[in-house]
Amino acid sequence: MRKAPVPVLMYHALLDAQGACPGADPHYAVAPGTLGRHLELLAGEGMRASSVRDLLEAGDAGGRVGFTFDDGHESNAAAAQAIIAAGGTADLFVNPSLVGAPRYLDWSALADLARAGISIQSHGHTHRYFDELSEAEIGEELARSKAAIEDRIGRPVTVFAPPGGRLTPRVAPVAQRLGYRAICSSRAGLWRADASAWDIPRLAVLASTGEAQFRRWIAMDRWEMARIGMRHRALAAAKALLGNRGYERLRAGLLAAGPRRGRAS
Repeated sequence: MRKAPVPVLMYHALLDAQGACPGADPHYAVAPGTLGRHLELLAGEGMRASSVRDLLEAGDAGGRVGFTFDDGHESNAAAAQAIIAAGGTADLFVNPSLVGAPRYLDWSALADLARAGISIQSHGHTHRYFDELSEAEIGEELARSKAAIEDRIGRPVTVFAPPGGRLTPRVAPVAQRLGYRAICSSRAGLWRADASAWDIPRLAVLASTGEAQFRRWIAMDRWEMARIGMRHRALAAAKALLGNRGYERLRAGLLAAGPRRGRAS
């Protein structure tokens, strides 16, 4: 029997009291009140936030929505506390080489969050794009990040999220050999717990993500899923055509022409 699908959300950072997010891409940052409203909407539907780690262990969504945060920005601590207060959990995907750098969480803060139930997982050792790496380099990034986090946090690292969403077929076999159980990609869509865990789709929460759209996501509206799936495929085609650097130049130009500016994270 097929299991019900589950939305897995991808956040990055929260805005500060001045409406800014130093050290993070504002395109991917949301206000603390927006995150709080998302948690309220879930509660109103009898749902709660869950880490992907916990979803994998449970084997079934059971009224839960996956919450993940990429990069380890300092604002993730406040986001995690809000999620914990709402009775939920989340995954924080961090790069050990950036832990403790300006505007990033340090090991002490991450350990405190882990003790409170937050899942600290791998975003690679650095923030290099995995589609630009050899198989040996992929193995080094995955092994070093896993070892560093497990050593400093004292809990297993079993889930990986590729920086920039750059994922190739070479990554999963290497990750599996090293003891990972799942990969959270940036492919847009819903995930079924009985489907492959080596390309778990996520829905990217952006500064422009409105409440109506969020409601459609947690309702798993099929037309909304079709629309964002088409958008993702168009972006993936642009990345493949232009290459990472060319795509980033195009993206930077488009964002500079709009109301928000930022760098791809």
